[in-house]
Amino acid sequence: MRGESEEVIRTEIEKIAECGIRAVCVEARPHNDFCGPGWWHDMDIVIDEAKKRGMKIWILDDKHFPTGYAAGLIETKYPERKKWYIADTTADIFGSQHPLTINVKRMLKPVIGYWQLGEPADYEERAKNELLAVVACQFTDSDTFTEETINLTGTCKDGTASFTLPEGQWRVHVIYKTRTDGGNEDYINMLDKVSAHTQIEGVYEAHYEHYKDEFGKTIAGFFSDEPELGNTKDVAYDAKVGKKGLALPWSDELEGMLKERYGDDYKRYLPFLFTETDTMELCPQMRYDYMDCVSRLYEKNFSKTIGDWCREHGAEYIGHVVEDNGTHSRTGHGPGHWFRAMAGQDMAGIDVIGSQVIFGAPAQTRSGMGGMDIDGEFFHYILGKLGASSGHLDPKKKGRTMCELFGAYGWNFGVRNMKYLLDHLLCKGVNYLVPHAFSMAEYPDIDCPPHFYARGNNPQFMWFARLMKYANRMCGILNNGTHIASVALLYDGEADWTGTHMPMQKAGRELIRHQIEFDVVCIDMLKCLKDYNGKIENKKLIINGVTFDCLVIPYMEYMPYELAGFLEKNSGFPVYFVGGWPRTVLKNAMHDKTASMEWKHTCKCLELPELAATLKADGMKKITLEPAFSKISMYHYKKQEQILMLMNESAEDSYKGVLQVPGIEEVVYYDAMKDCYKDIHTEVKNGIRQIPLMLEPGESCIIMEKKGHVTTGIYESFETQISNCQNVINLKDGWRTELASAKEYPGFSLLPMGGSLVPVSDIKPDFSGIIRYTKDIDLDKVPQRACLKVQHVYEVLKLTVNDTEAGICLTPPYQMEIQNYLKAGKNKLVIEVANTPGRDQMNYPMPPFDFSHEALEPSGMFGDILLYYS
Repeated sequence: MRGESEEVIRTEIEKIAECGIRAVCVEARPHNDFCGPGWWHDMDIVIDEAKKRGMKIWILDDKHFPTGYAAGLIETKYPERKKWYIADTTADIFGSQHPLTINVKRMLKPVIGYWQLGEPADYEERAKNELLAVVACQFTDSDTFTEETINLTGTCKDGTASFTLPEGQWRVHVIYKTRTDGGNEDYINMLDKVSAHTQIEGVYEAHYEHYKDEFGKTIAGFFSDEPELGNTKDVAYDAKVGKKGLALPWSDELEGMLKERYGDDYKRYLPFLFTETDTMELCPQMRYDYMDCVSRLYEKNFSKTIGDWCREHGAEYIGHVVEDNGTHSRTGHGPGHWFRAMAGQDMAGIDVIGSQVIFGAPAQTRSGMGGMDIDGEFFHYILGKLGASSGHLDPKKKGRTMCELFGAYGWNFGVRNMKYLLDHLLCKGVNYLVPHAFSMAEYPDIDCPPHFYARGNNPQFMWFARLMKYANRMCGILNNGTHIASVALLYDGEADWTGTHMPMQKAGRELIRHQIEFDVVCIDMLKCLKDYNGKIENKKLIINGVTFDCLVIPYMEYMPYELAGFLEKNSGFPVYFVGGWPRTVLKNAMHDKTASMEWKHTCKCLELPELAATLKADGMKKITLEPAFSKISMYHYKKQEQILMLMNESAEDSYKGVLQVPGIEEVVYYDAMKDCYKDIHTEVKNGIRQIPLMLEPGESCIIMEKKGHVTTGIYESFETQISNCQNVINLKDGWRTELASAKEYPGFSLLPMGGSLVPVSDIKPDFSGIIRYTKDIDLDKVPQRACLKVQHVYEVLKLTVNDTEAGICLTPPYQMEIQNYLKAGKNKLVIEVANTPGRDQMNYPMPPFDFSHEALEPSGMFGDILLYYS
């Protein structure tokens, strides 16, 4: 919302409501008068229109992206609440054994290269940088050091440090506190209670003051968008402790926590946050303790504080952080620990935007926004499961996992691909969807398209509305129940802090490809099971109603003390280490004893390719496919009835086989697009129900116990529909073709094509809109069975037979049963096909930037158009 007219605001909300969407998230992008008179004027309109339509409002909680700007209060009112960082400069000393002096004052700033001369810097703020520690580390080889450090901080006087070092090669670290030599200094400090509370003062309290009577009514709550530790200005995913040149988050609270763990001499270990050591024993311990403290302060000062404030004021708190490529457990754009970042929220939250999940590219590393690599394996095999796991296992979430999706995929991303992405997320356990975005700006708005209505310029809007109604029904089916999972997969955040490890998506990929259901659990859950309604009972791990048969631990070089304690205490519970045993167990604190490794005698250690077969042999895999097929994803859910969602995530291969499910009663097929139930013929062999399963590429289905569901016939796959017909005719010629833009619809203009179908883009490459194809066919009699299948459609279609809508297709195969709409004699077929707004962008000035580049697909309908009948 940018200050649009009342008419535009009300129209956009009307269009949102037409889609069956019952809530909106209002975002300043940015509104020039956020939390000022102009903003309140526009919000009054939004609230009024939402109330008329029985809709809820969520408020994105800041003026600028990302959350943490606090509506500018740090910049304008509280400069003393700016972030603190610690940074490291060094001086190398070789030989020594004689008195030396270094100019510490000169070292309280970054070193630069000559090519950086003249670059802007806040010299006034930099002059206020404060010395924290001076520590000497002895070289061993190359760029590594011994762990016997010398704390020289006490030698500092009047801006210099004077000392004598033992013989050898040394690096002296000058570690200083700064407010400017890190990330965005106008944002709150998540590690400082007072600074973090500025977010509440700047945004939350301001809205409560204006709309307190609507809190918990029309105003459902607030949405945080990618809040971060923010200690770097770089757009990168690798802000791990130990990265050269990386300033790190800091606060007095953090310093106090480190003193509790290390005593007053904690400063001698600070270089381990910036450099590698030879033995890597004390170094990973310090890194673990630092990140543990940082992420707990984020959790306490930001996530939980805001969540508590919202609930105290009758609202809820939702949102997501940057999860990308491991950032979920790092500094920079990350929060330090994903589960702790979610701790205060009433729903778990993730986002999938900017081509992060692409149909047909599940494990490829792809080029994303700004040339950043997209780790397909992370996004495809773990992100959705990570989000859903918090929704399942944290009682506060009430089984709810939210995902912001579609944003920044670009104008070429249409309803066909939206359905694939939406189904992919549902099949991972996501059950609340936040489509991004409805933009009220003038078309074409270059801010993170696609935009679903686009001031009336998106030709697929009517199909998008159908998709949203489908999504509502699917989310309803997959809510208010319990996930059925056999495997608890350990979250890899702590492993990422300290050393080499196997990313959790590696194990997640193996489990998904073998239809082994799992949730991601974190060490905090295992340490404090009671906080999560958890317990170990009969050699099962139960967390918030989800019962796990085993724990799978991807390789970690350094095991946290708390995890070792859980394994020792629960030695009868099956545990599988994948990729190797840990090198060692970290201490509970620097000066405590290390936990024993007796737990190794009761755990198994295996290689990743052995995981699925071992779990199956040990009885941890309950549901199987015959024949096996690695591209089928599965989600197992239980309400009054058992529910199975299955999706063929292959872009090339169909699946035909049998789904073998023990302990399930008679089942039905639920068609969420038509909102009806169909019977399925099954058999039971040795207590295992044999369910026939046929899925085309990209197709998904819901199979559920029949219980009291009323069916309207027998389910038939696309293949069966065709095989039940004895005759076929090709209708590919003789079509009348007409065009209409989204704005012109339904006013069509003839496109001369001579009756033969070719891609419309061959004739009008810059056309985006609706293409209407009309053809009359004669039938001697009404067929008992009839099915129409179109070979190529780009990309959604609606079929009308004899002036009655016979169906829509959002995805391939473009096939519909139409016997109920045909008659003897002349029949009129009308097929309307809509492409995306992508080609229309040729008619506008190109934006000054590109997130990525992609090929354009053709437009329209072509190829064989087959009528099967009998």
